[in-house]
Amino acid sequence: MIIDSPKDNHHDDVTKFVNHELSVDLDSSNAFEGPEKLLEIWFAPDKELVPSSGSIEGLRSVPRAEWEEMLDIVKCKVLSTLSSPEMDAYLLSESSMFVFPHKLILKTCGTTTTLIGIPKILELAAQYAGFTDKQPWRVFYSRKAFMFPEMQLHPHGSWDDEVKYLNGVFDNGGSYLVGNLSADHWHLFTTDPAFEHVPTHVDCAFQDETMEVLMTHLSPQHAAQFFTNRLPGAEKFHRETDYCGDDSVSISSGSTEASNDPGHDLGSLVTKYAKIDKIYPGVAQSIDSFGFTPCGYSCNAIVNNDHYFTIHVTPEAQCSYASFETNVPAAKYGMTNLEVLARVVNIFRPGRFSLTLFEATGSPKKGGLPKKTAGIDGYKRTDRILYEFDGYDLVFVSFEAI
Repeated sequence: MIIDSPKDNHHDDVTKFVNHELSVDLDSSNAFEGPEKLLEIWFAPDKELVPSSGSIEGLRSVPRAEWEEMLDIVKCKVLSTLSSPEMDAYLLSESSMFVFPHKLILKTCGTTTTLIGIPKILELAAQYAGFTDKQPWRVFYSRKAFMFPEMQLHPHGSWDDEVKYLNGVFDNGGSYLVGNLSADHWHLFTTDPAFEHVPTHVDCAFQDETMEVLMTHLSPQHAAQFFTNRLPGAEKFHRETDYCGDDSVSISSGSTEASNDPGHDLGSLVTKYAKIDKIYPGVAQSIDSFGFTPCGYSCNAIVNNDHYFTIHVTPEAQCSYASFETNVPAAKYGMTNLEVLARVVNIFRPGRFSLTLFEATGSPKKGGLPKKTAGIDGYKRTDRILYEFDGYDLVFVSFEAI
């Protein structure tokens, strides 16, 4: 089910596809590894640089069936998609994928083999979008330390193996460990730009920012809103008996017949109950969400047609985890990243969380984090690290509950 912001803010040109058969039968009883593997491949700095030899739509011209074949290699499936005039958002059985004309973002959890999908991605980029150069413009791969590394499939069993695989595909790569090795830490692999970027418009600096919040030890009370009593295969969702949260929340807003299946209905309810649709209040957005059986939640949102946020939740007490990622420039909408962070943290009230903020050096800093990164009620900062990369600044901050 799709949730739009109020009628005066939502986009009528956002369309949706739903895989009903998979959505009804999906069983997440054995899901365990919440922390995602995040792969971001930029084939060009902006959509204006899509090769003339390919489609003007660039990567968006790749048929869904071809992406599904790539995702089979990665070991995940498409639950549903949202499409705007600027981008496509794929909600997956294990997290998300976002496709723009010039870049792709693939974020997968569990025992998926994200890196094994790279050769197919490069093949499709060359075949349909004309990106025939061996080296994309930039590549980023990152992840939090796994909870159960021994369960991962090659090459994801260790960071060293992942870096070896990436260095076998891409040139000029660098590997980084960010944070305290004995506490919350984060791994990053990034390549240098394959070529110098000259903006296509005069006085238009390259702008990009991505904020990611990785949360563990979720408050049991807040984690409870991501559980359901529905059994896999049940054709309908009964809010009176199947939802473990407050059943007083209306899910009629923005609903479409094309979306009606139990997982998407539950996801829509959770989105409103947990106030996920209020993270960016008053901003035009469409949210595609799914509630897993017996627990878990995922959503993708397209914000103002050309930006996104995504949330994924594994709420089991023994391995509770939630993530939030966005490239929405908060300052553009009159808010700060710290205000967005506070709204996200209040949805889950984690015992610990870390934040990474990647900003292109040409991006406005008005929405960035203040130097002291204060203002998160009930938390103390345990680490703060600054990195400078070629063209990007990185801030890593970790917190724990007081």
